[in-house]
Amino acid sequence: MRLKITYKPKNGGLLLPIHYNYPLEALIYKTFSRDVANILHTRGFVLGKRHFKLFTFSRILNKGEKVFGEELKHLKILFGIKDGFAFRSVRRVDFEEALFFSGEISIYFSSVKDFIVKDIGLRILTLPSFEILGQEISLSSLEPIKEPEISDNMIIKMLSPVTAYSTIQTEDGKKKTYYYSPDEKKFSELIRNNAVKKYIITYGRHPIDDRLELFPFYFNEKRNRAVVYFKGFRIEAWTGIFRLAGNPDLLKITYEAGLGAKNSNGFGMWQIYKPRY
Repeated sequence: MRLKITYKPKNGGLLLPIHYNYPLEALIYKTFSRDVANILHTRGFVLGKRHFKLFTFSRILNKGEKVFGEELKHLKILFGIKDGFAFRSVRRVDFEEALFFSGEISIYFSSVKDFIVKDIGLRILTLPSFEILGQEISLSSLEPIKEPEISDNMIIKMLSPVTAYSTIQTEDGKKKTYYYSPDEKKFSELIRNNAVKKYIITYGRHPIDDRLELFPFYFNEKRNRAVVYFKGFRIEAWTGIFRLAGNPDLLKITYEAGLGAKNSNGFGMWQIYKPRY
């Protein structure tokens, strides 16, 4: 179940850091009812030692303008951001550059659990205003998105970058996070394994058909690499156009809950690709 949420900034514009996943996640959690926020934040949905939130969200659909220097300093004063962007993303100091969104901003929100989508939808409709990094915004529109026809072989576009990783041990005994490239076989394997776990949590059983493959379609490793800082941690992920194939029931789970890891941090949302001719 998916929603398109459009917010209207009180001051006509919105100033956000380049790496804005954490402020968006914080906005979403502040919108949830207390009960749902507590369930998702403290435990989520458990399978073995893994905890899943089973929701995801897109990047901001509107294009922001990069600002820096005197222009950024002026905008911070204008929007009342006196001490920089004080939140745990990259560092608790002033940013040298940021993104300025003039007018409204829109995001997609999605979950495989209907009660999560209904909760945030109801709260959005009833709360008078919201706050993101000290800037007041209000609801402009809320639109339910019709689920597309999920087939066993689709070309998809990432609405937020997809990531797959393993924790490995280095020669000196330290643990290191290794992020896989879509060109590596392990990338698709991890995406499939993750989707199967989400399916088991959702339906309480293993899928009879657990086929799922994700391959680059229109893709350039340099252009489509997305490095995102989240609570001070560096995450390597991938934008672009991919081919997604397998069991449609399994693919549907990834449409609603996200592909790959870190979905509730704003990764792995996709839509069917419609080329412009």
